[in-house]
Amino acid sequence: MLAQTLYCQTVCVRRRAASAVPALYHHYMSGRSPSIDDVSAEDIEAVKRFRAKFSRDTIPYKAFTLTFHRSGGAGGQHVNKVNTKAFMRFDLAAQGWIPSYVRERMREQEGKRINKQGEYLITSEKTRSQRHNIDDCLDKLWQHIDRAAELPKGPSEETIRRVRELKRIEKTRDKETKKRHSQRKASRRRGFDDD
Repeated sequence: MLAQTLYCQTVCVRRRAASAVPALYHHYMSGRSPSIDDVSAEDIEAVKRFRAKFSRDTIPYKAFTLTFHRSGGAGGQHVNKVNTKAFMRFDLAAQGWIPSYVRERMREQEGKRINKQGEYLITSEKTRSQRHNIDDCLDKLWQHIDRAAELPKGPSEETIRRVRELKRIEKTRDKETKKRHSQRKASRRRGFDDD
């Protein structure tokens, strides 16, 4: 009974997640990685301008809210008294300074980090210092934005040449197979008509 309940909950969660998934996600699910042809020219320009100026220091501090909680793990009495675990909430939809393509990619790549209110959640309890945990959260946010801002690369000339060669080989192999099959059937007919 427990297994059935867990299975039903998993299926429901997957259905909900699939209905709220942006367009680029379907390229990943179809087995085809997105190419530069899937991105509009204006998105490419916006992302290039954004990446040229973007650094960890350019993240506006008004863009996120911080809360602190008690950290788990070792630390003795100090860990029970001080709130050092940092929770950063970053409202992704409200960030106009991030291009829409990058925001969409962040939703696809890190969808599990987004809560029901549309906030991107980042936590850190790496150290026993609030300041260091805030810096760690900022580093994580910067890395996630930077990863989402990478444009897909088109195939290289060598890859294109190799694919064409493989298609040509496959076509000739299919013709040979078809010819052999045809000859086999023709030889059967000759034997049948002679009787």
